[in-house]
Amino acid sequence: MRNIIAAVCIIFAGVSSAFASGFSIYEASVRANGMLGAFAAYADHVSTIFYNPAGLSNLNGLHISAGAVLIAPRSSFRGPLPASNREFKMEEQNFIVPNFYASYGITENLTAGIAIYAPFGLGSEWPVRWPGDETSIKSELQVIFANPAVAYTLPEFGLGKVQIGAGLQVAISGSVQLSNRVRSFAVEDNLVGLEGDLKNPAVGFNAGILISPIKELTLGFTYRSSVKVEFEGDADFNNLPAAAFPAGTGISTDIELPPSWVAAVNVKILDNLTAEVDYVWFGWSTFDQLAIGFDQTVPALVSPQSPDGQQSVSDRSYNNAFQIRGGVEYSEFGVHGLTLRGGLAYDENPVPDRTLDSIIPDSDRFEFSVGASYDVTPNFAIDAAYIYVRAKQRDSQESVAGPQGVYNTFANLPSLGFTLKI
Repeated sequence: MRNIIAAVCIIFAGVSSAFASGFSIYEASVRANGMLGAFAAYADHVSTIFYNPAGLSNLNGLHISAGAVLIAPRSSFRGPLPASNREFKMEEQNFIVPNFYASYGITENLTAGIAIYAPFGLGSEWPVRWPGDETSIKSELQVIFANPAVAYTLPEFGLGKVQIGAGLQVAISGSVQLSNRVRSFAVEDNLVGLEGDLKNPAVGFNAGILISPIKELTLGFTYRSSVKVEFEGDADFNNLPAAAFPAGTGISTDIELPPSWVAAVNVKILDNLTAEVDYVWFGWSTFDQLAIGFDQTVPALVSPQSPDGQQSVSDRSYNNAFQIRGGVEYSEFGVHGLTLRGGLAYDENPVPDRTLDSIIPDSDRFEFSVGASYDVTPNFAIDAAYIYVRAKQRDSQESVAGPQGVYNTFANLPSLGFTLKI
């Protein structure tokens, strides 16, 4: 039964830093998607607010960009092993993750901007009858952030061009849903359901620096702070005894979302050819456990180690993780106004073997991207990108949080948007 609450914990924990390590959504810009997010030293597009706010100071006038990525994950489970080798497929679901950016040059060296994006989320739906239905049948999470930022180009002092920037990252909206079966009770169609919302806005910050010692080379570093978020929701116990599962039970939790930093190198190889490599680090070790509080006594869910007898405590013990992202951009490719992009990334997952489960059957993964922009006019461009994600096969036979077997996962992420400069 405690597997149910562990699943609830992971859902809330998904509000951490729609498809990178853990449950991070690094696909925050259509133009950056074409280079697989290797964008922290790019600094020529308004979506730099997300990737490195220092880049804003390169932008004069008014810049607006908007778009959306369609995330289509596909997972299958084979097991449970060694007793069975049956395959169970996750239901096909598609998630649309939007983004919006705007900036305005206040002076020649000072620019302000704002971004709205959804960097944290997950979604999965498994068959109602499958070996992991006590851990997860359906789960969804979305959190929307607003990120106001400002950047400034420093006066020349011997290091070349130096830009600095900072912003606030504010979780302004969020929702979560979860459903599971409870096998320890005889009723076949029993169900535990959870629906919740972000209790209050949660605030953190991001900051960055760009140094261009020569015109052809830019070095970037950016840091994103941890953010502590709180959720409140209601549990719905269907066809379960009221003595153990009281009607109208409320659930709450909080978690400190992990910090991250990026070190980047951008090189202008030719006048129309640019390449960039980013190293991204996530401090997932902040997610060592999660406590779910109940506003009523729920004997079947309370953990023995609960300090007040009203909590279920789930051990997650996540590891810090890294990503290596590389991208190239070739402008004026054959047709005036056409820019092509490509990218390659390796993404290390933070989930240890013992806490792996079906909500996010995470694994180390390789990612590949292509992208393009076309200048319809000198001030208006259409942006498009496609990302393919292939995760390594993941064996869960050491897991204590879900069924023992083998997961295989891949995803397709097309995206489309526009960029306007005035």
